[in-house]
Amino acid sequence: MQGDQQESVNAYRLALVLAIATLSFWAFGHKLYSALLPGLSSGLSLSPTDTGIARAAVVIGYFLMALPAAFISRNFGYKVGMLFGLGTLAVGMFLFHPAVENKSVAYIVMAATVIGSGLAIIEFTVAPLVVALGPKKSAILRMNIAHFFSALGIVIGAVISERILHDALGKTGSMLGQSLLMPMASVGVVAIGLAFFLEIANFPAVASARVAPNDSTWASFRLPLKSPRFRLGVLAQFFALFAQVSIAGYAVRYSLTVMPGWTSQIAEAWLSYAMLGFVVGRFVSCIAMVWVEPMRLLVVFSLGGMICAGISLFASGMIGVYGIVAASFFIAMQFPTIFAHTIRDLGDMAKSATSIVMFAAFSGTGLIGLVVYVLTAHAVRLTLIVPLLCCAGIVACVSAMRRYGQP
Repeated sequence: MQGDQQESVNAYRLALVLAIATLSFWAFGHKLYSALLPGLSSGLSLSPTDTGIARAAVVIGYFLMALPAAFISRNFGYKVGMLFGLGTLAVGMFLFHPAVENKSVAYIVMAATVIGSGLAIIEFTVAPLVVALGPKKSAILRMNIAHFFSALGIVIGAVISERILHDALGKTGSMLGQSLLMPMASVGVVAIGLAFFLEIANFPAVASARVAPNDSTWASFRLPLKSPRFRLGVLAQFFALFAQVSIAGYAVRYSLTVMPGWTSQIAEAWLSYAMLGFVVGRFVSCIAMVWVEPMRLLVVFSLGGMICAGISLFASGMIGVYGIVAASFFIAMQFPTIFAHTIRDLGDMAKSATSIVMFAAFSGTGLIGLVVYVLTAHAVRLTLIVPLLCCAGIVACVSAMRRYGQP
């Protein structure tokens, strides 16, 4: 009996380690693709419009798979969902070979859409599995630890992609496209290898649990939405992604505005400090959660994000840049903390709830572009209003959620 319990504990630990490794690989692949896409576009002589379509195709993949991902995890289990996502990602990476060979925009868009679909399935199955792999009390901490390692995956992806692009300097046309094919294909090979390792690993029953054949997935989407607490969590998650993308996406333009003497290279170097601040923020929040209740810590960090965004909004020069870096530190814990808190008590509904949360959150990416476009038409620094208001919205949502019990 004791041996069975130890075996079960080991299975949970192994599954958690592999889930975190998969999420880190997801972040690495995501960053590598986005960093190498401009080089591939140059090698294929794509227009800026075509490049924008190829970049947007990844988001389209997310939209296409947001709800079907719940169908996969509900009817086949989390583990199968992870395998399917990794396989889809690998296929998308391999599709870049015919795209480069034929110099076809259609192939590029198809490959990017498949990559986005694979990334979506991976994220939408791994995230709730991390929450399920242990006690509810430590679910938020597990999710933050997992996202700390995914942030490291982003940093590693940025460093490696920069090295790849540096080695490709001087190459043009098809030679440039060919030189970038190997890194893309390598991601596909690693995805297949990771999927094989996941397949032979001993996962606990929760990773393979399936719903009854007559349990409708479409009907299951309505159940979580009946909870006011869940709806507030979805709104807070929307604010978290809105704040994160608005800072990361427009930090360079903001820096060039408040520091007119800077070049794009200097501004991008400072953006790397903001990325480092983001990673450190997730690490510090994981440590702080040992002593401070996670949702209280979330309120404190969100208030810190408000203050830093406000400083950058009104300040000039290096003070404004420092505010961006500090804001990146404070907003780092928002996304994983809100996600885990929103779904950890939902039991079997967590799979459908995850798709709702992610679909609502990522639907804001298009809205972000519209809002920032309107703001930057007046002044680039006005973009800092977005993270400031989002952090305030998160504080309001958390305060309102406290009025409700368990969903």
